[in-house]
Amino acid sequence: MRREPFSIRAARPQDAEALAAMHVAAWRETYTGLLPARMLSNLSVESRAEAWRRIMARGKTETIVRLVECDDRVVAFGSCGPQRDEALAKRGFDGEISAIYVLRACQRLGLGRWITQDLSSRLMAGGCRAVSLWVLRENTGARAFYERLGGVVVGERVDERPDGILVELAYGWKDLPALL
Repeated sequence: MRREPFSIRAARPQDAEALAAMHVAAWRETYTGLLPARMLSNLSVESRAEAWRRIMARGKTETIVRLVECDDRVVAFGSCGPQRDEALAKRGFDGEISAIYVLRACQRLGLGRWITQDLSSRLMAGGCRAVSLWVLRENTGARAFYERLGGVVVGERVDERPDGILVELAYGWKDLPALL
């Protein structure tokens, strides 16, 4: 992949607003027609920014957040950390990729693979050997991407929210270095 004019770096608390705006835009691009319209219209940059500030607060989390930028604009991001799902942890998936989003205009340029590899290398550096992530069952594009990377379905969950129900599949990689 030609990485110019893109750059990747650690997110900082002062990036929360830009990260949140990109996150909300990516959800609306990705999930229109897959999630209830009410759920998407209820998304708020302000509330997402506050959530990202909490996540990135120093000393309060083990979550790693990485941004991909082009011309000082966030066009993709990913986050990862220790496994949060007890059942997956018991099955040996000690790391979790908690988010990967790429704006539609920047998809198919290798940014998703790049950020996945970056997150995987950071998880490995922290001692993780296997990783999983959750994806909306109806998100066939993302599922095909994870399958091309060698991921296999290792779990399913239903997330009931006030504005809709999400059915998610867990994809897993027992051999984390394979993602590199």
